[in-house]
Parts: sequence; C-alpha cells; structure tokens
Amino acid sequence: AKVSQNYWSWGSAANKSYLLILLIVAIIYFFCAILFESLREPLIILSLIPVSFIGAFLIFALTGYTFDQGGFAGFVLLCGTVVNAGIYIVNQYNITCREERGPSLKNYLKSYNHKIIPIMLTILSSVLGLIPFLLEGESEVFWFAFAICTMGGMACSIIALIFLPLFVPMALKKRKKRKGRKNGKGTLLLPAE
Repeated sequence: AKVSQNYWSWGSAANKSYLLILLIVAIIYFFCAILFESLREPLIILSLIPVSFIGAFLIFALTGYTFDQGGFAGFVLLCGTVVNAGIYIVNQYNITCREERGPSLKNYLKSYNHKIIPIMLTILSSVLGLIPFLLEGESEVFWFAFAICTMGGMACSIIALIFLPLFVPMALKKRKKRKGRKNGKGTLLLPAE
C-alpha cells in the first residue's frame, strides 16, 4: 500500500493481471464447453491449470528468483499449453467413444496412449526451447522470469496429465447415465453417423 496525496492504493496494475488470467480461464471454459458439448468436461480441462501454476510457484520459491511481469506472461502461456494437452486427450476419447459405441476404460486408454507421446514431445520441446532465455541470466529480467515460470509449470503439468485419467472416466460415466435416463431404459443411445 502506498500513500498518494489523500488516498490509499493497493496496486491496481497487479489486479488487472489477475483479472486477465481469470478472463483467459473463462474463455477456455466456454470454448471447451462448445467443443465437448458439455458443461462438466471443461472443468476437467481447467483442473490442469492450477497444477501447472503450482509448478510455476514452486520453481520461483525453490530458486529464489523474483516473480514479475515475465511470470504473468508465463502464466498466460501455461494456460494455453496445458489446456491444449488436455483437450487433445479428452477430444480423442470422445471420438473413440463414438467409433467404439460407448465410453469404457479400454477406449480411454486407447485415446490416452494415442495422444500422450505428441503431448510429451510438445512439452519437452517447449522446455528445451526456453533454455536460451536462461543463458542470458537475470540481466534480461522479463525473459528470464518468463522462461523459469513456463519451464516449472510445464514440468508440473506432466504430473497433471498423469492423473488426468482419474477424472475423465468419472465425468463421462455421469454423461452416460444422463443419456440413459433420457432413453428411459438405462442404456446409451448414440446418434447414427
């Protein structure tokens, strides 16, 4: 807090940055809701974002570097990259369920195995691509904080992607029950393609 003439200010510039991140999360939710035609599945995707943020905060806490505007830019990049990885897996699962006539653990594992290698290669190439920003050291404050934040968040997002299989089948099982109630027989009817 600082005193500027006769009023108190609490750093409104930082609040705008937090609102920007909340706006990005809301936009991601709406796009995922449209893509998946569900209000519950986007929540699975959004659950990956806090895990990547935990990794970003941990890297700053462990290394002792300062979090500044580069960190906020890293957060924005993490939102898009981590969500993108989750969308690939869940969308492939929905496609596999339509082709194989219904959700099952076998279909999820097939979808997960189909997409996890390209996702891991994307994360690895992103982390390796940010190494040149670390070579300049702290003389380039923005880019150094950006690289540290993004690398820590992406490394931690791998953990989130490993635990993603725990959440997806539960949400889609409820979708199966809901569609079964509409039928009245407790079975899942899929539209003809």
